[in-house]
Amino acid sequence: MEHRLEFREINGEDLDSHCRFMPEEHEFEMHLNALANDAEWLEGVTEVRRDGSHAIIVTTDATIDMLKERLVPLLQNHWAYLRIKL
Repeated sequence: MEHRLEFREINGEDLDSHCRFMPEEHEFEMHLNALANDAEWLEGVTEVRRDGSHAIIVTTDATIDMLKERLVPLLQNHWAYLRIKL
């Protein structure tokens, strides 16, 4: 099953104790690529590829809810640079 996950860049409303500064423009792209690479190692994932500038497509046997749950630790590593659109 393929799941398309869309992300967005940090904006001013995201600034808080976990994200104190606006990231540099190039950092979103770098962290989205890193997240996509890390997601390849998740249980049940067979492929991850970029889809445009703000999305990845994950091929897995997991439901979308299971995939989101498995992505939480990865997202925490990149929280200061990108957000997932729900």
